[in-house]
Amino acid sequence: MKDLWPAAEKAGYTVAYADLWQTRLSPGLAIVRALEQALEPKGPLRGLVAKARAPVRKIKGKAELAGAKLEGEVELGEGGPKAQAETALQIDVLIESLCRKAPLLLLIDEAQELARTREHEAVATALRTAITKNQKRLRVLFTGSSRTKLAHVFSNASAPLYSTGAAIADFPQLGRDFVEYVAQRFEDSTRRALPVAPAWTAFVAFHQQPEPFLVGVVQMVLNPRLTLDQAMTAVADNLARTENHEGVWGGFDALQKALVRLLVDDPMLKPFSKPVLLKLRDAVGVESLAATHVQRAMQKLSGVVVKSPRDTYEFESEAFAEWVRTLADG
Repeated sequence: MKDLWPAAEKAGYTVAYADLWQTRLSPGLAIVRALEQALEPKGPLRGLVAKARAPVRKIKGKAELAGAKLEGEVELGEGGPKAQAETALQIDVLIESLCRKAPLLLLIDEAQELARTREHEAVATALRTAITKNQKRLRVLFTGSSRTKLAHVFSNASAPLYSTGAAIADFPQLGRDFVEYVAQRFEDSTRRALPVAPAWTAFVAFHQQPEPFLVGVVQMVLNPRLTLDQAMTAVADNLARTENHEGVWGGFDALQKALVRLLVDDPMLKPFSKPVLLKLRDAVGVESLAATHVQRAMQKLSGVVVKSPRDTYEFESEAFAEWVRTLADG
């Protein structure tokens, strides 16, 4: 982002940045706000990326179409067809206004939020319309923290943005040098040591996702008595509570639990193959098990585990997958 943004501006583009994580209930409003700030900057645009991801509860929006002005304050979470239509219209008007002035690069982070609900899909529909109308002057880059969920936005044939973008590409994972950097900053800030080897182990346990790891480190900064193990365990426990891992697990029947246990260990599992059917039969404790039984079970797990474009099974929540590996006992 830090390389692309100034390069785009140097090439004559206006850059708008929207972080959909800030307004998970209303991603359309996050996009409206980003476009307005690009249209009438009130400060250094680059500061947007550096801002903390504080939750936004309401924003003001305004646009003009054929002499008619739209203006007002919207509380995040407001829904209904009218609110969706107004947000879609604002996105359309603002993008068209920006594109008339200069080529526009729209950066949308945490874009997987566009697939969260039907209301969010309405925002994706508005974006698709804007991309089609302004394709000569508009470039859009979608990024997100979940490859599987991003695939739902672009690779699902029923999704509004299906086939709109190019193939999803993985960013390189942060490595041990990232942990070493965090450890050095921790020592600079606290005059205490953060052992790199166990910190790296903790980072890997979070699948090298920086956010939960950094949350734990910040807790250690704030509470000097907290050990690395205690901090990371607290973060993992909080993720489990937030995503209700126990409730999700408790809603599975015996066959679904057996399938999930196999899938967390083998993403390339062939659930309908004869060897797997035999394993499942033994795990469930039944005399016979048909592929149709497994197919029904897999359909009921569709919100938990999905077939990725890479032809492997991936969990919607890696935190839940890790919970199954380490904590599930029934």
